Amino acid sequence: MNVSSRAYNNELDHSRVMAFLRDLYAETGGLENWLPTRFENNSRSMDPGIQLWFNADTLVGLVVPDSTLLYYVMVHPDYIELYSEMVTWLEAYSRSTWKGTLRVIEMDGETKRENVLQERGFTRDRVSGIFRVRNLSSPVPDFKLPEGFSVRSVTPDDFDELASCIRQVFGHGEWFNRDILLENSAASYYHPDLDLVAVDEEGKIASFCTFRLDPPTGLTELEPMGALAEYRNRGIGRALICEGFRRLKEYDPSMLFIGEAANTPPANRLYELTGFTERYDMIRWVKPL
Repeated sequence: MNVSSRAYNNELDHSRVMAFLRDLYAETGGLENWLPTRFENNSRSMDPGIQLWFNADTLVGLVVPDSTLLYYVMVHPDYIELYSEMVTWLEAYSRSTWKGTLRVIEMDGETKRENVLQERGFTRDRVSGIFRVRNLSSPVPDFKLPEGFSVRSVTPDDFDELASCIRQVFGHGEWFNRDILLENSAASYYHPDLDLVAVDEEGKIASFCTFRLDPPTGLTELEPMGALAEYRNRGIGRALICEGFRRLKEYDPSMLFIGEAANTPPANRLYELTGFTERYDMIRWVKPL
């Protein structure tokens, strides 16, 4: 192999990485690597820690930061022997940049990857999140909204209020504002009729969800979704999501998934009720630097 590695350049490499992730899923059907919607969403705000690996001119793997000292390692299965080299690079890069505990997320049961992490001194920690998939042939439940609530598509006029709702639900800081949503609305996966909110009689947003559909592949991610605390346990979120299912049918999606869903009893109950019954655990592996 003629293997080389270099830092990611968004202008030069974004489309190449997107093509790599699309082709990788089409070829293998595996879920251990990111799917394209997640990379497109995250790559706009990632730090310089994205690193690419090539065999000659062919992209075969990359390391992607999700947050400080939290990484995902993606590699084509034909080049799994590069995984150790990629983790070695990640350790060296992290030591030169940060102090603390390095965390790598891997899907549970990826034995070859897990063995490399153990050999390099990583310890299996806990479930970081779960990957959920919905069978597209499953019927859409007929959940009803409570009286006085309705569903509609998001418009740019909603971005200030919606950003505030997302901050409240997920604990984001003030950096998450209408500009983030405006930028998100320019992504290739964004379809205005699949960006939904449930509102009360006064038009106040109670719950929200977005279906991000990658146009070339039909791979669709439900992200984000949530309900404000004062509106929970009233069936609003599940009715909203199911309206999204009905709208999504017009696009003939190839898969519907939640990339790293919350692992809490209320969240898991919502996933099961709405048909996201296929589950894969994402495990956090840790190593002090």
